[in-house]
Amino acid sequence: MSGPKVVRIVTREEILDICAGHLRRLEQAIARWEAQAQRLGQLSEEQRAATHERLQQVRQLIEADRLQELQQQVPIEIEFLKDDLQHRENRAVQQAAQQRQLARRQRENAATLLGALQGKALPAELQQQLQAIAAGQPVTAIESILAQGFTHLAAAAQEPGLSEAQQQLARRLQGESATQTLAQWRAAHEQKEPRLERIEQHIAQLLTLDHRASAEPYLATLRQIDAETREQQRNLLLDSLVLELAQATRDSQERRARLARLEDLASEVATLCPAAAEAALSRAAQCSLANMAPVDELITSISALIEAERQQRAALARRQAVLEGLAGLGYEVREGMATAWAQEGRVVLRKGATPGYGVEVGGNADNGRLQVRPVALSAQRDTRRDQDIETIWCGEFQRLQALLAAQGDDLSIEKALAVGAVPLREVLLDDTQTQYREQTHHRT
Repeated sequence: MSGPKVVRIVTREEILDICAGHLRRLEQAIARWEAQAQRLGQLSEEQRAATHERLQQVRQLIEADRLQELQQQVPIEIEFLKDDLQHRENRAVQQAAQQRQLARRQRENAATLLGALQGKALPAELQQQLQAIAAGQPVTAIESILAQGFTHLAAAAQEPGLSEAQQQLARRLQGESATQTLAQWRAAHEQKEPRLERIEQHIAQLLTLDHRASAEPYLATLRQIDAETREQQRNLLLDSLVLELAQATRDSQERRARLARLEDLASEVATLCPAAAEAALSRAAQCSLANMAPVDELITSISALIEAERQQRAALARRQAVLEGLAGLGYEVREGMATAWAQEGRVVLRKGATPGYGVEVGGNADNGRLQVRPVALSAQRDTRRDQDIETIWCGEFQRLQALLAAQGDDLSIEKALAVGAVPLREVLLDDTQTQYREQTHHRT
């Protein structure tokens, strides 16, 4: 098959650019993992060092020319970091939820003590401290204060004038082992409310992973529930709040995922084409969980900028690779041919060894599919030579493939016609271009 051909080319520059993109995404994933884990107090220096060591090992794959291995390893490492950060966030949320549940129990314990000791002699300072705890105000040494309150309650059981409820509570306390701790007593007497536990879990997630404003409406509703004394109304409010918070945490996860996507794209475009993306980068820097309005639009526009830049770079590398390869075969490559190819969609090269004939290359280099064919440069020729030229071109095409392969490029045939299947195209060669000057840089 030595006639016109449809070929696909993948250059080493494209592969290196793909690898560079993988590395940028990995570096961004590590930066997010490190910053978030550090903020949550879930990161040790040993874990940080181990992650950066793995990054260095991945970078060394480029130096070792193990490019395919890099393309396989980076997505695996990014997924690992994503899962690992998820576990760390879950631990932080769980710890925050436990703290909120403990604070709730402490408030309830303080309120119970104040009710049981109502009308009894109690040190003014202790009473003020218990009132502050019951009101949810910040107090130090809460457990010690509650223990003092229980000690006074036990002692008050021997005093006359206690109400029946106070006497029952005091007798229950006295019935416990003398060595029983306050925590053990609470475990035996506290009534758990599963809905409140779920509510505290959801609120802890919003406060830990989102911004505080996202939790404020639900905190206000929870305060309303805590103040509600009508059991039926309280149950309705609890059921409603559980459902609202479940949706709120799902929405929060979706917002965080979109913001992370924007951060990844902004990091990549800042490296690829910062000048073209200056306005978008400025707007992206202002986005946050509290300012999500421009996020989707920016994701779309920055993605388009990145894709356009990648295609432009890849197309340039493909055109340059083919032209340099043909120059290596003795074809006359003139300066401006790559630009003419991009603008006109094709370019014709001639060769001194085959006067009156040349090679036409064209097609959309953006998608990697090109057309190459031998052409006649004049209608005044011996057409019997046409098939000989096609046969010669067959051998030269194989040499072109070998030249490109030696530089890490791949030129493969997708479709080819046999010698003589179609008449040789006749074209006029534009000789107005200036002489091609050798590139001052070498392809990697």
